[in-house]
Amino acid sequence: MYDLIVIGSGIGGLTAAAWIARHQKKVLVLEANHLPGGCCSSYPRKGYVFEAGATTLIGFDEYQPLYLLQKVIGFSLVKNELNPSMTVWLDGKSITRTKSFEEWLEISAQQFGDEEGIKKFWRLAWKLSNIVWKISGSNLRFPPTCFRDLLYLALQNNPRDAFLLKYAFLSTKTILKRFGLENHSEFLRFIDEQLIITAQNTAENTPFLFAAPALCYTHYSNYYLPGGMITLPKALIREYRLQGGEIKMKRKVVSIKLNNKNIYQVIDHKGQSYESHNILSNIPIWNLPEITEGKINKWTKTQADKQRNYWGAFTLGIVMQDELPDNLTLHHQFILPVNQHIPICNSTSVFVSISAKGDTIRCPVGERVLSISTHAENPEKWFRKKESYFQEKNLVENYIIQLLEERLPGFKKDLILFIQSATPVTWENWTYRKWGTVGGIPQSLKAPVFLMKGSLTPFPGFFRCGDTVYPGQGIPGVALGGIIAAERILTRMKIKK
Repeated sequence: MYDLIVIGSGIGGLTAAAWIARHQKKVLVLEANHLPGGCCSSYPRKGYVFEAGATTLIGFDEYQPLYLLQKVIGFSLVKNELNPSMTVWLDGKSITRTKSFEEWLEISAQQFGDEEGIKKFWRLAWKLSNIVWKISGSNLRFPPTCFRDLLYLALQNNPRDAFLLKYAFLSTKTILKRFGLENHSEFLRFIDEQLIITAQNTAENTPFLFAAPALCYTHYSNYYLPGGMITLPKALIREYRLQGGEIKMKRKVVSIKLNNKNIYQVIDHKGQSYESHNILSNIPIWNLPEITEGKINKWTKTQADKQRNYWGAFTLGIVMQDELPDNLTLHHQFILPVNQHIPICNSTSVFVSISAKGDTIRCPVGERVLSISTHAENPEKWFRKKESYFQEKNLVENYIIQLLEERLPGFKKDLILFIQSATPVTWENWTYRKWGTVGGIPQSLKAPVFLMKGSLTPFPGFFRCGDTVYPGQGIPGVALGGIIAAERILTRMKIKK
């Protein structure tokens, strides 16, 4: 019998577990994989360390979720700041995303022209982004579900910030039109591809309230983790265990049901049973119908059916001899020319992250590890392929290799020492995410972020977090979601915070 059982060791689940374990509560985390972290993880193969999913890290600046998390639970983490953090390649241009916002204004105006409209657009985005981060930690009862929540939010927020709400109903494209940029095709393509990797949607469909921090993430502190992204979940687990928390790896949950004593019974694939009055699901909404029973199952099926819009990913892990320029940034986005798409995937950009020179945990001196990804439209189709699966997988792999040869300085096919590619099928096998989905639920005007389902469900003691729950995707997003869920759970436990 536990005070709380957490399903999944993604950053959201580990955040909540560590947050609650501080209160001398008996907490258990069950993880299906043999390594923690979910989409924020790394894995060893052939003597190298590859990233499983996420490769960029922000959220440690003041007011941001990881700053709050580190302040409260006190975990330690070795991280190296990157500045600049990213280079975008577009139509022969090399566009550097600098941390300095004022410097970025000049670069953006120089690269795209229309100086006045461009600068006004970015200044509004930067203003909204800073306010969103500043107030995010004060809104731990969001979305509100009762009068008490509304009163709490009213007391926590400055009425002068209410103007933000209108941007939840305005698309990013509408804001671009406001500054006369609606016909600036090159800048529109740039914005669309920035939003695809952060909001999973384009300017036409992404509410500007969410788009603003998504577009400005390069102007906050971006970090590289020596040894790979898995060092973040490991740091959280160390602190969690110091507080008495328990975690069981390679324990895939196959059943969650509420018995006649109003106690949740959780059963893993080995037949082990666990009980608690409180459950926190850190797995995607699409996975829940397979493991829930009774009324909970009916509700999760309804919620999963409402969310049929999602992406998969095609990824490559490459080890190459290091002939990359010393001044090359570690993160790159390659935007394809107009009317070109990655075959099969139908995506229009490729994201590349490179291991830092001298990170001998991930590869020997003189070599570098590249993590490459592109969105995969309609990921279910990869599960229906039989005879054509490997042929189409090789087609995508070869297309991306050729793209890198043409556009990534210092990359040559002859320098490759090891290569592996992965489809949504591989991703599902690794992360156990249904259909190999990535990025959660795309941000949309039809379902703006503040209308996303929160951590509460209709069932007392059954909570949710992760990238299919408010506030959505990204490491800072799921960490904030974990904090919100933890606060809700502590309230149910009637713990004075």
